[in-house]
Amino acid sequence: MASLFPREEHAEALFHRILSNPGAEQQLYETFCMEQENASFEDGGGAECSFAKALLQAYENRDISALTIALCNNTMFDLLRTAYLIPYRFHGKNGGNPRLLTDANGEVREEYRNAVSARELRKFHDIYRQHLSVPRAALYLADGSHLRHKYTKDMQVREMYSPSRRGVLTLYALPDTVEQGLTEAQAYNIVWDAFNEIQQKCPTAMVFYGQDTGYKLQKSHDELGVLLPLKEFEHNILHHLEQVDGIVLRCREEMIHQAGKDSLPL
Repeated sequence: MASLFPREEHAEALFHRILSNPGAEQQLYETFCMEQENASFEDGGGAECSFAKALLQAYENRDISALTIALCNNTMFDLLRTAYLIPYRFHGKNGGNPRLLTDANGEVREEYRNAVSARELRKFHDIYRQHLSVPRAALYLADGSHLRHKYTKDMQVREMYSPSRRGVLTLYALPDTVEQGLTEAQAYNIVWDAFNEIQQKCPTAMVFYGQDTGYKLQKSHDELGVLLPLKEFEHNILHHLEQVDGIVLRCREEMIHQAGKDSLPL
Protein backbone atom coordinates (compact mmCIF):
# COMPACT_ATOMS: atom_id res chain seq x y z
CA MET A 1 0.00 0.00 0.00
CA ALA A 2 1.09 3.57 -0.64
CA SER A 3 1.75 5.67 2.44
CA LEU A 4 -1.07 8.01 3.46
CA PHE A 5 1.25 10.93 4.11
CA PRO A 6 4.54 11.06 2.17
CA ARG A 7 7.59 12.08 4.13
CA GLU A 8 8.52 15.75 4.06
CA GLU A 9 11.66 16.09 1.96
CA HIS A 10 14.87 17.59 3.35
CA ALA A 11 13.50 18.11 6.87
CA GLU A 12 16.78 17.28 8.65
CA ALA A 13 17.90 20.91 9.15
CA LEU A 14 14.46 21.87 10.50
CA PHE A 15 14.45 18.94 12.94
CA HIS A 16 17.95 19.91 14.09
CA ARG A 17 16.67 23.43 14.84
CA ILE A 18 13.81 22.04 16.88
CA LEU A 19 15.95 19.56 18.82
CA SER A 20 18.57 22.20 19.63
CA ASN A 21 15.95 24.60 20.99
CA PRO A 22 15.81 24.57 24.81
CA GLY A 23 12.42 23.36 26.02
CA ALA A 24 11.24 22.06 22.64
CA GLU A 25 11.50 18.39 23.63
CA GLN A 26 9.38 18.91 26.74
CA GLN A 27 6.93 21.04 24.76
CA LEU A 28 6.52 18.33 22.14
CA TYR A 29 6.19 15.57 24.75
CA GLU A 30 3.53 17.44 26.73
CA THR A 31 1.59 18.21 23.53
CA PHE A 32 1.74 14.56 22.46
CA CYS A 33 0.46 13.39 25.86
CA MET A 34 -2.38 15.91 25.82
CA GLU A 35 -3.38 15.01 22.25
CA GLN A 36 -3.14 11.27 23.00
CA GLU A 37 -5.43 11.65 26.00
CA ASN A 38 -8.09 13.25 23.79
CA ALA A 39 -7.58 10.96 20.77
CA SER A 40 -10.27 8.61 19.52
CA PHE A 41 -11.62 6.87 16.44
CA GLU A 42 -15.05 7.75 15.12
CA ASP A 43 -17.91 6.50 17.26
CA GLY A 44 -19.46 3.25 16.09
CA GLY A 45 -17.49 0.45 17.72
CA GLY A 46 -14.50 -1.53 16.61
CA ALA A 47 -11.98 1.07 17.82
CA GLU A 48 -9.52 -1.53 19.09
CA CYS A 49 -9.56 -3.41 15.78
CA SER A 50 -9.20 -0.17 13.81
CA PHE A 51 -6.29 0.93 15.99
CA ALA A 52 -4.50 -2.38 15.40
CA LYS A 53 -5.04 -2.10 11.66
CA ALA A 54 -3.75 1.47 11.59
CA LEU A 55 -0.72 0.48 13.64
CA LEU A 56 0.20 -2.45 11.40
CA GLN A 57 -0.37 -0.53 8.17
CA ALA A 58 1.82 2.31 9.41
CA TYR A 59 4.57 -0.21 10.18
CA GLU A 60 4.28 -1.89 6.78
CA ASN A 61 4.37 1.43 4.92
CA ARG A 62 7.03 3.11 7.11
CA ASP A 63 4.54 5.97 7.47
CA ILE A 64 5.21 7.89 10.69
CA SER A 65 2.22 10.21 10.19
CA ALA A 66 -0.15 7.25 9.82
CA LEU A 67 1.22 6.01 13.14
CA THR A 68 0.90 9.35 14.95
CA ILE A 69 -2.71 9.71 13.70
CA ALA A 70 -3.47 6.35 15.29
CA LEU A 71 -1.80 7.42 18.53
CA CYS A 72 -2.89 11.03 18.93
CA ASN A 73 -5.06 12.19 15.97
CA ASN A 74 -2.22 14.24 14.49
CA THR A 75 0.17 13.77 11.60
CA MET A 76 3.81 14.32 12.49
CA PHE A 77 3.69 17.89 11.22
CA ASP A 78 0.23 18.46 12.82
CA LEU A 79 1.86 17.60 16.13
CA LEU A 80 4.76 20.00 15.57
CA ARG A 81 2.31 22.77 14.70
CA THR A 82 0.08 22.07 17.71
CA ALA A 83 3.20 22.26 19.91
CA TYR A 84 4.02 25.67 18.34
CA LEU A 85 7.30 24.34 16.92
CA ILE A 86 6.62 25.09 13.23
CA PRO A 87 4.17 27.42 11.45
CA TYR A 88 0.71 26.38 10.32
CA ARG A 89 0.27 25.90 6.59
CA PHE A 90 -1.22 28.91 4.80
CA HIS A 91 -3.21 28.09 1.63
CA GLY A 92 -3.75 31.61 0.33
CA LYS A 93 -6.20 34.44 0.97
CA ASN A 94 -9.23 32.33 0.03
CA GLY A 95 -8.15 29.30 2.05
CA GLY A 96 -10.10 27.93 4.98
CA ASN A 97 -7.42 28.36 7.63
CA PRO A 98 -6.93 31.13 8.47
CA ARG A 99 -10.21 32.47 7.15
CA LEU A 100 -9.85 36.14 6.19
CA LEU A 101 -13.01 38.00 7.23
CA THR A 102 -11.96 41.39 5.81
CA ASP A 103 -10.20 42.54 2.66
CA ALA A 104 -6.88 44.41 2.43
CA ASN A 105 -8.78 47.72 2.88
CA GLY A 106 -10.18 46.59 6.23
CA GLU A 107 -13.76 46.10 5.02
CA VAL A 108 -15.75 42.96 5.88
CA ARG A 109 -16.01 40.55 2.97
CA GLU A 110 -19.61 40.20 1.81
CA GLU A 111 -19.91 36.50 2.63
CA TYR A 112 -18.92 37.12 6.29
CA ARG A 113 -21.06 40.16 7.14
CA ASN A 114 -23.27 38.14 9.48
CA ALA A 115 -20.29 36.44 11.14
CA VAL A 116 -18.63 39.59 12.50
CA SER A 117 -20.13 41.51 15.41
CA ALA A 118 -20.26 45.30 15.50
CA ARG A 119 -17.94 45.33 18.53
CA GLU A 120 -15.34 43.13 16.81
CA LEU A 121 -15.43 45.26 13.68
CA ARG A 122 -15.16 48.49 15.68
CA LYS A 123 -12.15 47.14 17.58
CA PHE A 124 -10.50 45.94 14.38
CA HIS A 125 -11.04 49.29 12.63
CA ASP A 126 -9.46 51.10 15.60
CA ILE A 127 -6.37 48.90 15.28
CA TYR A 128 -6.38 49.18 11.47
CA ARG A 129 -6.36 53.00 11.66
CA GLN A 130 -3.69 53.22 14.35
CA HIS A 131 -1.21 50.65 13.03
CA LEU A 132 0.94 51.66 10.06
CA SER A 133 1.66 48.46 8.14
CA VAL A 134 5.15 47.91 6.78
CA PRO A 135 5.69 47.64 2.99
CA ARG A 136 4.20 44.53 1.36
CA ALA A 137 2.07 43.72 4.42
CA ALA A 138 -1.62 44.09 5.29
CA LEU A 139 -3.92 43.71 8.30
CA TYR A 140 -6.99 41.46 8.31
CA LEU A 141 -9.61 40.33 10.80
CA ALA A 142 -9.34 36.54 10.63
CA ASP A 143 -10.25 33.22 12.24
CA GLY A 144 -7.53 30.63 12.81
CA SER A 145 -7.81 26.99 13.90
CA HIS A 146 -5.68 23.97 14.77
CA LEU A 147 -5.89 21.22 12.13
CA ARG A 148 -5.92 17.58 13.20
CA HIS A 149 -6.58 14.24 11.48
CA LYS A 150 -8.31 11.09 12.70
CA TYR A 151 -9.36 7.70 11.38
CA THR A 152 -13.01 6.90 10.85
CA LYS A 153 -14.26 3.41 11.70
CA ASP A 154 -13.82 2.36 8.04
CA MET A 155 -10.15 3.50 8.16
CA GLN A 156 -10.55 6.70 6.17
CA VAL A 157 -8.67 9.80 7.32
CA ARG A 158 -10.80 12.82 8.19
CA GLU A 159 -9.61 16.38 8.80
CA MET A 160 -10.81 18.13 11.95
CA TYR A 161 -10.53 21.79 12.88
CA SER A 162 -10.55 22.97 16.47
CA PRO A 163 -12.86 25.85 17.42
CA SER A 164 -11.55 28.95 15.67
CA ARG A 165 -9.81 31.86 17.38
CA ARG A 166 -10.63 35.32 16.08
CA GLY A 167 -7.92 37.91 15.89
CA VAL A 168 -5.90 40.41 13.89
CA LEU A 169 -3.76 38.79 11.19
CA THR A 170 -0.78 40.58 9.65
CA LEU A 171 0.13 39.02 6.31
CA TYR A 172 3.63 39.66 4.97
CA ALA A 173 5.11 39.00 1.52
CA LEU A 174 8.42 37.10 1.50
CA PRO A 175 10.70 35.91 -1.33
CA ASP A 176 9.52 32.88 -3.30
CA THR A 177 11.24 29.80 -1.86
CA VAL A 178 9.69 27.53 -4.50
CA GLU A 179 11.61 29.44 -7.17
CA GLN A 180 14.76 28.73 -5.17
CA GLY A 181 13.99 25.00 -5.29
CA LEU A 182 13.28 24.66 -1.56
CA THR A 183 10.82 22.21 0.00
CA GLU A 184 8.23 23.29 2.55
CA ALA A 185 10.39 21.94 5.38
CA GLN A 186 13.40 23.88 4.07
CA ALA A 187 11.28 27.06 3.90
CA TYR A 188 10.23 26.51 7.52
CA ASN A 189 13.91 26.19 8.41
CA ILE A 190 14.70 29.56 6.82
CA VAL A 191 12.00 31.40 8.80
CA TRP A 192 12.40 29.32 11.96
CA ASP A 193 14.40 31.90 13.92
CA ALA A 194 11.76 34.57 13.22
CA PHE A 195 8.96 32.11 13.98
CA ASN A 196 10.58 31.13 17.29
CA GLU A 197 11.13 34.77 18.28
CA ILE A 198 7.48 35.58 17.54
CA GLN A 199 6.38 32.66 19.75
CA GLN A 200 8.68 33.87 22.53
CA LYS A 201 7.29 37.42 22.38
CA CYS A 202 3.67 36.35 21.76
CA PRO A 203 3.27 32.75 23.04
CA THR A 204 -0.36 32.31 21.96
CA ALA A 205 0.03 33.83 18.50
CA MET A 206 -0.73 31.60 15.51
CA VAL A 207 1.91 31.79 12.78
CA PHE A 208 1.10 30.68 9.21
CA TYR A 209 3.44 30.15 6.26
CA GLY A 210 2.54 29.65 2.62
CA GLN A 211 4.92 28.75 -0.17
CA ASP A 212 4.17 30.55 -3.43
CA THR A 213 0.67 31.58 -2.27
CA GLY A 214 0.90 35.27 -3.19
CA TYR A 215 1.11 37.04 -6.55
CA LYS A 216 1.79 40.72 -7.15
CA LEU A 217 3.81 42.85 -9.54
CA GLN A 218 3.81 39.91 -11.99
CA LYS A 219 5.74 37.77 -9.53
CA SER A 220 4.83 34.96 -7.14
CA HIS A 221 5.94 35.16 -3.54
CA ASP A 222 5.69 33.35 -0.20
CA GLU A 223 3.54 34.70 2.62
CA LEU A 224 3.89 34.66 6.40
CA GLY A 225 0.90 35.49 8.57
CA VAL A 226 0.79 36.19 12.30
CA LEU A 227 -2.62 36.03 13.99
CA LEU A 228 -2.94 37.69 17.41
CA PRO A 229 -6.19 36.48 19.04
CA LEU A 230 -8.27 39.42 20.27
CA LYS A 231 -9.15 37.80 23.60
CA GLU A 232 -5.49 37.49 24.63
CA PHE A 233 -4.01 40.60 22.98
CA GLU A 234 -6.88 43.11 22.94
CA HIS A 235 -5.35 45.58 25.41
CA ASN A 236 -1.76 45.64 24.06
CA ILE A 237 -2.15 44.51 20.49
CA LEU A 238 -0.53 47.58 18.90
CA HIS A 239 2.66 46.98 20.89
CA HIS A 240 2.76 43.35 19.80
CA LEU A 241 2.06 44.25 16.17
CA GLU A 242 5.12 46.53 16.21
CA GLN A 243 7.21 43.74 17.72
CA VAL A 244 6.09 41.27 15.06
CA ASP A 245 6.73 43.81 12.27
CA GLY A 246 10.33 44.22 13.43
CA ILE A 247 10.93 40.46 13.63
CA VAL A 248 9.48 39.71 10.19
CA LEU A 249 11.26 42.66 8.55
CA ARG A 250 14.62 41.34 9.78
CA CYS A 251 13.72 37.90 8.45
CA ARG A 252 12.63 39.37 5.11
CA GLU A 253 15.84 41.39 4.75
CA GLU A 254 17.94 38.30 5.39
CA MET A 255 15.93 36.26 2.85
CA ILE A 256 16.31 39.02 0.23
CA HIS A 257 20.03 39.22 0.98
CA GLN A 258 20.36 35.49 0.32
CA ALA A 259 18.02 35.29 -2.68
CA GLY A 260 18.87 38.61 -4.33
CA LYS A 261 17.17 42.00 -4.55
CA ASP A 262 14.95 40.85 -7.40
CA SER A 263 13.43 38.06 -5.28
CA LEU A 264 10.80 40.41 -3.77
CA PRO A 265 10.10 43.82 -5.37
CA LEU A 266 9.27 46.31 -2.63
